[in-house]
Amino acid sequence: MRRLSFIGLIIFPIILFAQNTSQIVEKPKESYAFGQIYTDFHYTLNDNYQPKAAFDFNQGIIGFRHQFDDKLSAIIIYDVTRTTNFYSISDSAGNPMNYNYFEGSKYTAYLKMAEIKWKMSELFTFRVGQLLNTQYLTFQDKFWGYRYVDVTYQEKFRLGMPADFGAQLDYTWKNKLVNQFSVVNGEGPFRHQDMNGKFIFSNNIQYSPTEKLTLKLYIDYGPTGDTGAAFADKSVISGFAGYKFDHFRIGGEYTYVFNYGYQNGTDYYGFSIYTGVILTEKFQAMGRWDHLDLKTNESTAGTNYYIIGFQYEPVKPFTTALTFRYFSEGDIPFIYASFGLKF
Repeated sequence: MRRLSFIGLIIFPIILFAQNTSQIVEKPKESYAFGQIYTDFHYTLNDNYQPKAAFDFNQGIIGFRHQFDDKLSAIIIYDVTRTTNFYSISDSAGNPMNYNYFEGSKYTAYLKMAEIKWKMSELFTFRVGQLLNTQYLTFQDKFWGYRYVDVTYQEKFRLGMPADFGAQLDYTWKNKLVNQFSVVNGEGPFRHQDMNGKFIFSNNIQYSPTEKLTLKLYIDYGPTGDTGAAFADKSVISGFAGYKFDHFRIGGEYTYVFNYGYQNGTDYYGFSIYTGVILTEKFQAMGRWDHLDLKTNESTAGTNYYIIGFQYEPVKPFTTALTFRYFSEGDIPFIYASFGLKF
């Protein structure tokens, strides 16, 4: 009898420990790695453009996401792109100087996103770290849907940084209204905060009265760190409207950047209209028109960029596209074969 009691005292805690361990292991968590490869081949019909033909590598992304529970998650993304470029070097008198340098790889991995996301309640979410820009990357990029073909208009013409270091508070109401307030360094994903310590403050509002219609308004303000007459505070206002039908979507956006690059009197403004049509299970048609104006104290100049073509998806998630593109600056027509894979 004593032996049975002794054995029971040993086995019972082991059973309890095994049950507790099982409960811990089975606690729902979600972790996964992901990647994107975007590449293409282009041929230009303008003999003055060099190189006339080339294979390009547009984007290589590798990332990891972990969901701790229903309130806390984290995501980190590395992107591969060209992060350095030198145009000229001048002496103290402003005279150009000859120079030799080794630039290194044109495909450098950099930290694109490193976000801690805390869902504080049903209404509020807090994010901190390296955050994607709500100006265009978190919504318009997905609505356009063909990033492997080309980035959206605001990113192509560099009207805002794709990501930055900072913090963000989201307010969400009934999956209809999202209001996102952000404070970021303003230096983008490649640089530390400058010595002036000035921030960019932004507010992004998205409203979806129905599941198919989305309206979006983004504004930001960044004070200049220089006091000279040639510099001024920079601000951006951007509006978007998009509608999705069952097999068709169309969207348009308008952006005005006041004092681009903190240069007083230098404004960029323009619009983009784009569409996608599902023709069959494997074929889609796409079209886009970008228009951008540059206004300075002396003059105003404009440029147009067009994309038209078809997407073919032979197997999921591998997509291919054949597009014709025209860039009015330089009168450059292109033919592109694009390839994209997400995993």
